[in-house]
Amino acid sequence: MKHNRSLLAALPALAGALALAAPVAAQLGAEPGDTTVFRPLSLPTPNEYRLSTGEPGPRYWQQRADYRVEATLDTAAQSVSGSVGIRYTNHSPAPLRFVWLQVDQNLYRPGSAGSYLNSADDRWGARDFPGGYDLRSVRVAGAAVQPYVHDTMMRIDLPTPLAPGGTVAIDISYAFKVPEHGSDRMGREGSLYQVAQWFPRMAVLDDVRGWNTDPYLGQGEFYREYGDYDVAVTVPAGYVVAATGTLQNPAEVLTAAQRERLARAATSATQVAVITADEAGTASTRPHGTAGTTTWRWRAENVHDFAWAASPRFRWDSETVGGVRCHAFYQAQDTAWVTAADMTCASIHDFSTRWFPYPWPQATSVAGPVGGMEYPMFVMVHGTGASPSVFSTIAHEHGHEWFPMIVSSNERRYAWMDEGFNTFIDQFPNAARYGDADRNNAGQGYFRRRYAELQGAGRDQSLMLPPDRISPAGLGVTGYRKPGMVLNLLRDQVLGAETFDRGFREYVRRWAFKHPTPADFFRTMENVSGRDLSWFWRGWVYGTEALDQSVAEVKQTADSAGGWNAEIRLETSPRLVMPVTLRITTEGGQTRDVQLPVEVWYGGPSYTYRVHLPSKATAVTIDPLDQLPDVNKGNNAWKPV
Repeated sequence: MKHNRSLLAALPALAGALALAAPVAAQLGAEPGDTTVFRPLSLPTPNEYRLSTGEPGPRYWQQRADYRVEATLDTAAQSVSGSVGIRYTNHSPAPLRFVWLQVDQNLYRPGSAGSYLNSADDRWGARDFPGGYDLRSVRVAGAAVQPYVHDTMMRIDLPTPLAPGGTVAIDISYAFKVPEHGSDRMGREGSLYQVAQWFPRMAVLDDVRGWNTDPYLGQGEFYREYGDYDVAVTVPAGYVVAATGTLQNPAEVLTAAQRERLARAATSATQVAVITADEAGTASTRPHGTAGTTTWRWRAENVHDFAWAASPRFRWDSETVGGVRCHAFYQAQDTAWVTAADMTCASIHDFSTRWFPYPWPQATSVAGPVGGMEYPMFVMVHGTGASPSVFSTIAHEHGHEWFPMIVSSNERRYAWMDEGFNTFIDQFPNAARYGDADRNNAGQGYFRRRYAELQGAGRDQSLMLPPDRISPAGLGVTGYRKPGMVLNLLRDQVLGAETFDRGFREYVRRWAFKHPTPADFFRTMENVSGRDLSWFWRGWVYGTEALDQSVAEVKQTADSAGGWNAEIRLETSPRLVMPVTLRITTEGGQTRDVQLPVEVWYGGPSYTYRVHLPSKATAVTIDPLDQLPDVNKGNNAWKPV
C-alpha cells in the first residue's frame, strides 16, 4: 500500500492535538460508557485565570471599588440620607461601557420582586414598607447621568468606555427610610438603629459570569468587590456609634475617661468597660452632652462592605486577643451580653489559629433586634437568650469573617459556600467553650438530625441551588446544617482530619480576598488530598438521594483448622456511596472493626467482603458508632436466625 506523504507529515501535529484534547475529554466526563457515581465530574475547563489545581491562575483578575460615604441619621424621620463617592478600577482585560451597582434598599419598595417571593411577616419579608432609594443625583466623572434601575440592581452607562487599568469616579446622593425589620439584616427598635446595605455598592464583574446581577430577594445574601472605606456618620449627639473599621476621631466623640479605658483595653486580655452600666444613656457619657449632632468617622481597609449601629443607651465593653480589639455593644436588658466582648475574642482566636489569621484590627458585636447578621469586622446578634445561645450566634456571625469576608464566594448563588462552610467551622469554638457543640445546636449530631428530618419529609434539595430557590422552610438545613454535615463526613469519614484541615486551610490561603467558585474548592481539596472526589461532590453536593448502607446477607462455613470463612454481602444506595465501617462480633464477644474504602463500590451497589474468623460470627453491623446519616438504620445489623 502506498503511504500518503501529506498525511504522514501531519501525524505529529495531530498527535499533539489529541494529547491536548484527551485531558479535556476526561475533564468533561466524556469517558464512554461510564454512567456510575464514580465518573469524572464535569467542571469548567481550567484556564489562565483559574488553574486545574484549584489555584488562581497567573492572569487572575478582579475589580476594585473604594468608597467615601457621608450619611446622616434622622431619628425623627427614621431615615438615612447622604452621599457616596466610588472610585472604581477596571482590572478586567476589556473596556467597560457600563457598570452595575446593587441598590438593596429597593427590596423594601412596594412591588419589589422580593415582596412577592417572601411574605410580609416572615424573616426575609419586605413588610409592605414604603421604602426604597430616593436617588437624588447620579454623576460619573462629574457629569450627571440617568441610571437604569431594575428592582435591586442599577446600571450606569459610562460617558466614555473605561479602559483596562482605568479608574472612574461615581458620585451618588441618596436617601431612604429605615425599615423596622429589614429582612433580619438591618432595622430599628426604639432608639436603636442597625444599619446595613445602606448605600449603592458596586456589583461584581468576574471572569466566570461577567456582571453578577442576581437581584436581592431576601434569602440570598451578597457578592461584592474589595476596597477601602472612609465613612462619616452623623447622629444625634446623645448617640454612640459602632461600626466596621477603626474610629478616626475619638477625641471628638468620646470623653477623656472613655478614651483612657479604650486605650487600656487595647492591651487587656480581660474585658474593660468603656461605657459602664451606670453611664449608658446618660448625658455625661457624651463629650458635648446630648444637644445637636456628632459625626463619627471610620476607616476600613480591604473589605467589601460597611455596616453600623447607633443607640443613646449602649454599654460598651472591650478586650484584645492577638492584637485584635474585640468590642461588644449592648443595652441594659441584654443581660447575657455581659461577657460578649470575651465571647467575641474567643471566636476570633479559634478561627484565627485553626484556619487563617484574622486580618483586620478589630471585631465588633452588637446586640439588637437583628437575630444574626454579618458584615466586615461587625456583626449583629439577638440581645435575648442564655449565654450559650448568645455565644453560639456570636461565633457563627464572626465565623463569617472567614466566609465570605476573607474568602469572598458568591453568596447569592452558593449559600453552602457561605453559611455551610461557616456552620462547619462554628462547631470548634462551641466545643472548646462548652465541651459539647451539640449543646448549642452546633455539632455533628444536630446536623444529622436536622438533615434526617428533611430527608424523611421528602424535602431534601441540592446544595447547588441558589438560596432564593431553596424553600424557606428548608434553608436552615440545605444552606447551613446539611453542608456542615457534608464537610464533617468528608473530614472524618473520607479524608481524615489532618488531610482535610490541610486542604481547607490551603483553600482559604489561596482564595483570601478573592472570588472562588465551587470548582476551585473541589479542585483544591482533590489536589491537596490526592483523591478523586467526584463521587463525593456528585452525591452530597449536587444530589439529593438518601444514603442507605445495609448488611444484606452473611454466609459462614467452617474450615478444617477450626475457624470460619465468612462472606458478608453489603449493599448501598447506588448514587450515594461512602466508605464502610464494619464491626464483626464473634462467639465469646470478641469484636473486629474493618474499614472498607469507598472503592469497594466500583463494581456496583453490592459488594461481598470475605474474611477468615477464628470463631463463628454472631453479629455484623455497619456504622456501629452511628457516624453516618443513614436513613434506614433497621438494615444496618445482621444476626443469625
